[in-house]
Amino acid sequence: MADGSWTIVGNLSRDPELKFTGSGRAVCSFTVAVSHRYKQAGSDEWTEKTAWVDCTAWGTLGENMAASCEKGARVIVTGRVDQDEWEDKDTGKKRTKLTLTADSCGPDLRWARAIIDKIERTERSDQYPFDR
Repeated sequence: MADGSWTIVGNLSRDPELKFTGSGRAVCSFTVAVSHRYKQAGSDEWTEKTAWVDCTAWGTLGENMAASCEKGARVIVTGRVDQDEWEDKDTGKKRTKLTLTADSCGPDLRWARAIIDKIERTERSDQYPFDR
């Protein structure tokens, strides 16, 4: 596992979206809602905060994610953190957003059962692509 890796557990907020690059490489994008619930200090009231984490899975990992999970599914995702930067079209200000590029992902078996359908390995490596 790479340095600086994160593991998140949450629910898919939309169905994974599978696309292919010009060279035919699969890329799957999905968003995980990670919630934290806590009690307000000095009261019995509960508060919930949710972080929305945009994730990307490449190659067969992305294909398997798109075929296996759907909106609302509880998932576990481990990967490296990336920071996207862009300029806001309306304000002209610089914006940034953290994203997660998945090394591994799948259903959280605390809340679901999974049937494993093992795929055969190919000679081609499914490491991070250089053709983004």
